[in-house]
Amino acid sequence: MMEVDVLKPGTAPLPEETVLWFEFLLKPSLLDLHLKKLKPDPSPIDLIQLFLSVTEVSPTEPSSPDSEASKKEGLQAKIGRKNLALKILALKVAAHLHFNLDIIEKNLPLSKQVQLLSDLCTVTSGKVQNLPISLVNDCVIGPDGSKQSLTFALTLYHRFILRAQVRRGCQTKSNKVVMIPPGPDPNLIPTRDDYFISSMEALTQNSIDFLTQIMEDKEAFKLLTYDCFVALDANSDNVLQKFDAAEPISKIEVQTQIYFDLCIYFLFIKSYGKARENVLKCRDSLRMLKHEYAMKGKKDFLYCTVDEEELEAYLLACGVFEEDQSLLLKMNKSIMAKYEGIVDVLKEDNLKCEIPIVQRKILELDVEGSLSTGQLPSNGRETYHTVIALNTIRYIVDDTDMMAFDLFIEKYKRNDDVLEKFFATINDTYNSFDTKSRVKIKQYVLRLVSILSDLQLNTLLKPSTVLSQQEISDLRRQKSEDAITITGIAQNTNWSFTEGKTMSRLEIAHIERQLINCTNPKTSRTLLVRLASMNPSKLLWSINPSWVIPDPIRALILSLPRGFLQDFSYVLTGKAKELVGKSDFSTAITMLNAVKAETQRADFASNPNVVKLGKLIQYEIYFIQIQQCSEEWPRKPAGIVASAKQLLATLTNNESVIPRLEILEAAATMLLNLCEWQSVITTEKRSAYLDLCSAFATAIIDIDKMKGQVQKKVNKEPWDMILPVFLNQPNNAASTKRQTGRDSRDSPSLQQNLNLNAFLKRLRDPFIISILLSLLSRLHNALKDDGNFEIYAEYMLLWPATVSNANGYNIKAVSETINTLLKQAFRYYPTNISWLKLKGDLEFVNGSHESAMKYYVTVLITASEYCNFTHARPNFDEHIIRRMIKCTTNLGSYMQAAILCQFLEETDYGLAFKSITEKTYSFSDAMDAYYGCIWDVTLLEFIINMHNKKGEHKRKLQAISYMGLLELNANNNDEISRQAATARKIKFLRSLAKQYMLT
Repeated sequence: MMEVDVLKPGTAPLPEETVLWFEFLLKPSLLDLHLKKLKPDPSPIDLIQLFLSVTEVSPTEPSSPDSEASKKEGLQAKIGRKNLALKILALKVAAHLHFNLDIIEKNLPLSKQVQLLSDLCTVTSGKVQNLPISLVNDCVIGPDGSKQSLTFALTLYHRFILRAQVRRGCQTKSNKVVMIPPGPDPNLIPTRDDYFISSMEALTQNSIDFLTQIMEDKEAFKLLTYDCFVALDANSDNVLQKFDAAEPISKIEVQTQIYFDLCIYFLFIKSYGKARENVLKCRDSLRMLKHEYAMKGKKDFLYCTVDEEELEAYLLACGVFEEDQSLLLKMNKSIMAKYEGIVDVLKEDNLKCEIPIVQRKILELDVEGSLSTGQLPSNGRETYHTVIALNTIRYIVDDTDMMAFDLFIEKYKRNDDVLEKFFATINDTYNSFDTKSRVKIKQYVLRLVSILSDLQLNTLLKPSTVLSQQEISDLRRQKSEDAITITGIAQNTNWSFTEGKTMSRLEIAHIERQLINCTNPKTSRTLLVRLASMNPSKLLWSINPSWVIPDPIRALILSLPRGFLQDFSYVLTGKAKELVGKSDFSTAITMLNAVKAETQRADFASNPNVVKLGKLIQYEIYFIQIQQCSEEWPRKPAGIVASAKQLLATLTNNESVIPRLEILEAAATMLLNLCEWQSVITTEKRSAYLDLCSAFATAIIDIDKMKGQVQKKVNKEPWDMILPVFLNQPNNAASTKRQTGRDSRDSPSLQQNLNLNAFLKRLRDPFIISILLSLLSRLHNALKDDGNFEIYAEYMLLWPATVSNANGYNIKAVSETINTLLKQAFRYYPTNISWLKLKGDLEFVNGSHESAMKYYVTVLITASEYCNFTHARPNFDEHIIRRMIKCTTNLGSYMQAAILCQFLEETDYGLAFKSITEKTYSFSDAMDAYYGCIWDVTLLEFIINMHNKKGEHKRKLQAISYMGLLELNANNNDEISRQAATARKIKFLRSLAKQYMLT
């Protein structure tokens, strides 16, 4: 029964080309054809795991080692013919992967890796081998074994010993916390993998000695290939392995791989000297190996998997730098060597400009710090001055840091040592620069010379390649002349512009800036008047391009006569729009009210455009109130209902000026949120959006009339309108008409213009959100058409259960729409239990089991008032528990699944026993930690019996200690039993909350 459950195919029908695992066992030749496929399914790694899993769960009783059958049949009699056949198939697949530990370690669980290596040692030696084993001489080789093949197996095993410790140590530790009964800290309890890895530490030195011996051994090294392993044949009693088919590989290739593994291990244990030694040997061996393969005309290595980029990283980590490294790396190397050769590196960088300037600055500070602490040698001060000089030259040549010029002058113009080194360095390197850089250097030198004293000029300035004797003489003559006397206005440092066009331009710019930042209508009016008087010809509303207003209002304002009203209306309307974007609704309304008051002046009463502008501004004020209500929900501003109704009333009152469509849509949605459904129904249908609002209002009124009773007739218009949105071909009008049976509202343009996302973003009322979620969930189930993967929501039965031509719809878009709506709904109602269930179902259907567990656990925690409940079953319905069991099983947490079986109305012992048994083959679940969460004595008895059969005495005693608690006594009354179960439920739920909700 167990064998069937482990490898049982899914409920979905399998493609014709799919090969089941046991077919490889019956006909091994299929394996070769399967592995030659471009993308074999199952993959090679999956096949290895399947074969090893079957050998685990299907043990065969071994015969006596001294029996005649054992002597004749060897391994077959000891481990069983079927198990041996499966082990050989697993090894054939591993050989197909060239026994690449990178692939095996990355994709196989640790237990399967150990089992694979154990099987390899067993088959190559011809005897059953139990890990750990050390040297070849410690192994007894049977008549069917091969010493060379066993050497290959042991080399792979000892490499694995080192690599497993590194991989385990470098893995990021999980922060998940599992509930454990009183005892040690649950975060400090190691897993079985940790125990296994720690047990390897005692074997580490033995593995290093073995690998060193292999590299020094003169015997040939052979790689076991796919043909070396011969699958068992049902028609043959004894099948020998073809170890002679192993492919010889050079010793250099073996050494390269082992040196690389040793380097990684020594780096891991912080033995940097040994790591450096091995990485250098690996680099040299890799070069020889590449040359050897090139001579043979081959490119891909047979055994070695060393990645050159990764090797380069380890070389850098060990402080080994290649000659062709970048200048930045050379500089870092020089820093590590106490600045040896730093001058040459900086001189070269002044020509190439490769090292970032910020790194050059950091280097200068590092040298200065080393000098102050006495870490530099005797010539440290000279090195420091040289670095300063070279950095300054780099600033000059690169011409990217203008401030560095002045910083050098101000800091070192009185330091003759630095200046002397600077001039000497320029003279040494001047000829190496190109013409453009020479010009820059010479200009800087002239600038520097101009501020030096006469004494410094006489001491430092000498004829060189930079300055000739004549140029130096001219400079000295200029310095000796009398200084120019500066008097009068030149000495005035506080200049003020008091007249002319300059003052006017500055003042205008200042006022414009004030206008842009002003949020007071009266101040804005004053500033506009001042600007208009200073520059009458300028369009004041064009000052700030960020003032964007709706097109109808913009067109109307620009049609007004040029004057104050045009500028004032445009500027304040634009500022109001800008303030709404910043959620400053009250100030925005104040701005628009000022514009509205301006349009109501008596002198504008006869101007129809101004009157129309006033109405449009009033509509914008209502629109801002609606936006404020949506933003601050559930807080509702006073008069919001009347404002929304007045907007929609413009469609039925034959108003000459009606709001723009965006405002009407926002008003209709807000009335839905405010439960004013009748007002939405009477709305004139001017767009698909308004039509959808009206349809939902009609349906909600029908649903509201139910009062908890089932009603046969509910308006299906929302279903008919939303369904075409998810068509793969939304313009297919014929298909749409056949589906919905409607005419006027099914035009392609109407469906195309329905902006469902805008409708979703504006929904706030939980009732209408639940109605829409039920519609989308029903549609999702109809398109999915799989009873095992349905999602559940309130009011789902109101909508049709089937959809014709389901393949023509995009179910992924439906799922994404539900997710979007739920994400927004949780922003306002984070503890709605029905929505949390729906979110969990959706994650479950999409295969995100860990995320589904998060929401299911949230449902149970929320429904039980955060684990503070008195009733035995608050919202512990079968649906949630069953799906939680499936989720934990898929996540490998079998013990959690077993405990969840207790939450069912009647404990599912079959499923619980299966989960507990599965747990013994998985290291991803802490089995012992959950004994304190079991209140069903039958489960504890099963666990005790299982530990007894397996000889796990300590774990059996632990389970017995929980079973012996008085609160679990079978003779207790119902109240005591209920309290015991409740306490354990709380403990288990809290552990699940820590694991899934806090990640």
